[in-house]
Amino acid sequence: MHKVSLSVPIILLLMLAMTGTLTAQNSPPEMPEVRARAAMDHGDYAVAIPLLLEALSVRPSADIYLNLGTAYSHTRDWQKAEDILDEAGKRYPDDPRIPTELSNAYLGAGDVDRARDALHHALRIDPTNGAAADLIAAVELSEGEIQTALGYWNRAGNPIVNEVFHNTNIAFGHWTVQNGNAFKPGQMLTYAQWRTTQLRLLETDLFSNVGFAIEPAPSAPKYNPVILTTAKVNDLTNLAFDIVKGAPWKTSYLNWWDIANSGISMNSSYRWDYNRKRGELRVHAPLPVPGILFMTATGLWRSERWDVAPVLQNDVGADNRFLIKSTGVRGELKYIPYFRIDIGGGFEYTNRAANGNLPPQLYIDSSNTGKVIYQIGVRLSDSRYQNRIHIEGAIARKSLAGDLNYSTATVELNNRYLISKSTNTVFNWTLRGGISDGQLPVEEYFVLGLDMHAGNLLRAHPASDHGHYGNSPMGTSFALSNMDIERRIAIIPLFNSLNLPYLDVKGQIFLDSGQTEDRANILKEGKLYFDTGAGLKFETPTHSLNMIYGKSLRDGRNVFYAYIQKRW
Repeated sequence: MHKVSLSVPIILLLMLAMTGTLTAQNSPPEMPEVRARAAMDHGDYAVAIPLLLEALSVRPSADIYLNLGTAYSHTRDWQKAEDILDEAGKRYPDDPRIPTELSNAYLGAGDVDRARDALHHALRIDPTNGAAADLIAAVELSEGEIQTALGYWNRAGNPIVNEVFHNTNIAFGHWTVQNGNAFKPGQMLTYAQWRTTQLRLLETDLFSNVGFAIEPAPSAPKYNPVILTTAKVNDLTNLAFDIVKGAPWKTSYLNWWDIANSGISMNSSYRWDYNRKRGELRVHAPLPVPGILFMTATGLWRSERWDVAPVLQNDVGADNRFLIKSTGVRGELKYIPYFRIDIGGGFEYTNRAANGNLPPQLYIDSSNTGKVIYQIGVRLSDSRYQNRIHIEGAIARKSLAGDLNYSTATVELNNRYLISKSTNTVFNWTLRGGISDGQLPVEEYFVLGLDMHAGNLLRAHPASDHGHYGNSPMGTSFALSNMDIERRIAIIPLFNSLNLPYLDVKGQIFLDSGQTEDRANILKEGKLYFDTGAGLKFETPTHSLNMIYGKSLRDGRNVFYAYIQKRW
């Protein structure tokens, strides 16, 4: 029995050894797709490709197609990568990984449009596809399409804000950037946060440009939004340019930005046109509250000659001409709680002096005015189609240290539609209307026409003639339409020389129509004017200089003019 007991384990060991030998002898060779995957892990794509082709001929699958497309891409054989992934897409139309990988092949070949289309396809299959969302966001960001990029990214709940940087630095370079910042660490980064931040910082008047970048944080899926600002500088070149830049309009400027890093800026101008003298001093001060509250104090003096013969119903001879002088002060507050809304209000007092023999309803006398002013802007759409409703007005009362009771209100609807992204062709259309009531002084009448800073554009009707105001349609109410099509010609980089980051040069054609009414029945009214023309527009992030030729279709006048307009 002892021998038997020893023989049992020996037999078992022999059987195990034989089994192992048989298993090794009978096991199939490692499958080609497995060996290909190992080769790809070592970066040997040239070895992986024939193995994957072999596997594809025997056991085709979505994974093998994907690996083969990836291998071709790594060997920079973009066409073969596209062909194999196109075939895979037809065989496995519900696999979002295939169009996502196909987009990499298109990007490698430099075909951004087809890459974007492939990623759109991947997201239609799976709207929460994080890989496709990340890639299309990177594509759109590279082309400056921040809103589109974040829209796709946000579908998958990304990106999450880690830290907010300023000009790639952890510390904020200016307190206004910290207070104007709308990004929230730990929350999803959205276009609304970026746009709110941008509009607040541009409103400070401290920066000639405000941009945005995003970089991955060490802890995925978090990212660091980077606020990029270009500060306005005070140097002899800029001071000299400010003094001479308004010479065509007989105007000189003097600006000093960010006094002692306080955020406070001083802006002044003087128009030395003999018939239209005007001096203005403005102090703009962002206040350090969350979101920034903007305070503006303005002092204004003017001495302006008028000749209202062109707009009077009955010419009264020499009495058509008169001189208006005034000195006024204005204080105003403005706040941007969210990029779609801005609100403002304040008070203005004007000490007037005027003499004339025109009808008393025009108040060409020494009546002073004290009025409350207000404004509100609402953006309803801010994508390929953009629009804004802007309302502003004033309420003057004798109880506000004045001598007159009147009110004015203007409503404006701005529209912008991007016709072609590739040529940057844009259609702009603005509807504007105004109404007033009460004892309205003549200089508060609505004027349709052109001035250096025009509000109600009728682009073949200068507001003054031979230095005298009263040359273009005026009324106590008006309706106005401005339409233009513009197309980019070139972008001129200026690298913040003269406090200008760039000039976006555009050609434009326009058509304006407008009509005024006068409830006092003193000025001409009821005519519907049509002005058309063309010109060049030189845009910065905040303003545009427009140089135009305009023709009035109603009275045949021709005008060459240049004016400055604030962008909305």
